[in-house]
Amino acid sequence: MPGRDIDYDRPTLIGCGRCDVRWTALTAAHCPTCHETFVGCTGFDAHRDSGHCLPPGDAGLCADGGYWRRPDERAPGRLLTIPRQIANAPFVRPA
Repeated sequence: MPGRDIDYDRPTLIGCGRCDVRWTALTAAHCPTCHETFVGCTGFDAHRDSGHCLPPGDAGLCADGGYWRRPDERAPGRLLTIPRQIANAPFVRPA
């Protein structure tokens, strides 16, 4: 396919869809309840207690570039905040 090789040079941008945060780390874990993003699933699991979110700092996690991480982990980069576009007029698909 023409142009397909170019697409592989771009990082994959992943987002929640319910908040403005986007990231590129495939190992990151984002909480759909409190919308905090963690370096991995161990940090995510540490912030959950009996089905409820704990503040990540209270769970022993450190803030690093927008991610929450355990002391023995490294953040895989920085989080991006991309405001969602709010349409003032309804979208009409051309016929």
